[in-house]
Amino acid sequence: MTLIEMVVVIAISGILLALVGMFTRTQISSYSDVANRADLTDAADTALRRMARELQAALPNSVRLSAGGNMLEFVPVKDAGRYRAQPGGGASDDPADFTSTTDNSFDVFGPPVQVTAGDQLVVFNLGIPGADVYSSTATSSTRRALTKTGTLSNLSYAVGAAQFPFASPQNRFHIVGGPVTLECAPNAANPDLGTLRRHWCYGFAATQPSAFGSLPVYAGCTAERSAVVVAGVSACTFNYAPGALQRNGLVSMRVTLTRNNESITLLHQVDVVNTP
Repeated sequence: MTLIEMVVVIAISGILLALVGMFTRTQISSYSDVANRADLTDAADTALRRMARELQAALPNSVRLSAGGNMLEFVPVKDAGRYRAQPGGGASDDPADFTSTTDNSFDVFGPPVQVTAGDQLVVFNLGIPGADVYSSTATSSTRRALTKTGTLSNLSYAVGAAQFPFASPQNRFHIVGGPVTLECAPNAANPDLGTLRRHWCYGFAATQPSAFGSLPVYAGCTAERSAVVVAGVSACTFNYAPGALQRNGLVSMRVTLTRNNESITLLHQVDVVNTP
């Protein structure tokens, strides 16, 4: 084989490889684009479904939306049950008496409930002045601190200066921890810096918080906490419609993720049961 023949073979091989590259470039680029969109869709769908599960377990009438629509606050329910409203035939029966300012315990009907440090007892939260889980005063509050922890069939709570403002018509009660806020912090100019965050372990406040990092710490936590639910957020919004008669509400969550010049937008709606 001569040198001229080797040069000709190399030249022809280079031309053939260039032609193959021209035909396969589009397919490779399309595959990369589809893979990016699939990754973005999976990340957005996972984040929205996780938030939806939390909202579906929110305390009735506890969802509230910030004025700008970028923060959604709610109170997760940790356990629930029914309380004894009337004495039975047993000498040790302990019914709830919300007309007495000294009664501070009641029997749980059904399975025992789990109570951990810092948990609160809520009865018939209506989300209105005088019956709002976020607003606690000496004379009116639907929320009381539980004084015993463990697996309990009888709950004891701090009465304060007054009892629960309303008894539940269905004798229901809820055990809750601290409030949780979902925060949209998008960045359209640089999506890598945009996030959707979850804040928790901060205390109850009558006014919805607009900034985090220096709020009072919730009982049972050692510090206020925050974590990224999903990154790469170029746009996101929340919307909340309480619904007629405060029986059912609808939360709409829209998020846009952007990566490598690819963007996807997902909308997820969650039905929130507001029957206390």
